[in-house]
Amino acid sequence: MAGIFADEGITGTSARKRPEFLKMIRLCKQKKIDIVLTKSISRFARNTVDCLNYIRALRELGIAVIFEKENINTLEADSEILITMLGAFAQAESESISANVRWGKRQAMREGKTIIQYHSLFLQSQHK
Repeated sequence: MAGIFADEGITGTSARKRPEFLKMIRLCKQKKIDIVLTKSISRFARNTVDCLNYIRALRELGIAVIFEKENINTLEADSEILITMLGAFAQAESESISANVRWGKRQAMREGKTIIQYHSLFLQSQHK
């Protein structure tokens, strides 16, 4: 086992913001990983173009990506059409969640219900 590569939940729509994912890809290119097991397409990438590009690059290296939930092996001939469709659904879901969160935050601000991170709040004394 080469390791577990898990990124913090900042964003899944851009591989550039996923250091652990990029580390895994680097290790694949260095031939230190010969197969990638992942829970689902949405855990691998939520951007269809990134998903397909990385899968194609790994396929050229002879590295299979196995998606457990969807039961897809990227080295099989018919996998790309399924990955394209399911990847597009994952991307759309991620974009929808992001839009809903942004809307919720804007609505809360309009209603004066902003959330303050008290654990990182610093108050400076006015005393001299």
